[in-house]
Amino acid sequence: MDTADRDAQRLPVALWSAAGRLRKLAYDLFLEHQPHLGWSEFAKYGATPGMQVLGVNLDLPDGRVMSCGLTVRMSPDAFSVEADIGVDAPEDEEAENGGYRYLLEIPEAFAGSLDEYLPLIENQVDQLIETAPRFLRELRVGAWQG
Repeated sequence: MDTADRDAQRLPVALWSAAGRLRKLAYDLFLEHQPHLGWSEFAKYGATPGMQVLGVNLDLPDGRVMSCGLTVRMSPDAFSVEADIGVDAPEDEEAENGGYRYLLEIPEAFAGSLDEYLPLIENQVDQLIETAPRFLRELRVGAWQG
């Protein structure tokens, strides 16, 4: 393999790692809150070429779903990544996007090179892993009190 071949391999490996870290987050939360929590993972192609969405869904006992997602984009000009945590809240009149309420929105970050991009992906996954347990606890307490 030459340098270009190795560079081409680095991004899918980074995305595989990010997906694995999110899967571990979901499984750890499942173990902490079982049997009242279900979970699943997803990886979808985005709305435009070069876009990928990775994440996990956490199924709450009241039927709501908390999602933790990472969106990566690649274009000829730049790489970008953004992440969020949200919850399906059809009864929430203030929720945007047809009943989806954002709990955390990590702004889109741009990089001009793969060397700059890979740490951005890791950083945003770190933020999801750090904040998701608190949001889940808050949603579960709210569900029990509601």
